[in-house]
Amino acid sequence: MRILVISDTHGQDRDIDRLIRVVKPDRIYHLGDSENECRYLTNVAECPVEMVCGNCDWYSDLPDKVVLEVGKHVLLLTHGHKYSCKMSYDGLVKEARRVGADYILYGHTHQPEIEEWMGCVIINPGSLTYPRQFDRRGTYAVLNVNEAGDIEAAIRYIDMLPNNM
Repeated sequence: MRILVISDTHGQDRDIDRLIRVVKPDRIYHLGDSENECRYLTNVAECPVEMVCGNCDWYSDLPDKVVLEVGKHVLLLTHGHKYSCKMSYDGLVKEARRVGADYILYGHTHQPEIEEWMGCVIINPGSLTYPRQFDRRGTYAVLNVNEAGDIEAAIRYIDMLPNNM
């Protein structure tokens, strides 16, 4: 199974169609700050979509977090702003332990990362449209789940997608 993970798209849907065509995900997780683009994403995706509410998703009825079993792991999906994620991982890890998750997928910082911290794998896909890391390239994450239920995660760059798709 292949899972596309995006965050902090802030209403900019210009690359989402091409990204879906190239990645061909079985599921899509959007980690908040879609800014009402959720209808667009669910309409173009041909697979299940899970979305959480970010700090810029005003008047949204999206949940603050989602907990999912994927393979032999439990994933916590959140935007991260309610857990002081810009300061440390402590709030994220505390919530993950509370809900029994060993993977934390979050956004908010617009900076891609995959880290292991206190028994959790922490993944931030960065931002497709407003990246804040040193090279300012739009990023997303792909999770590949094998038949044994193990997860392999990678950060990828939007500018590496073929333009003719």
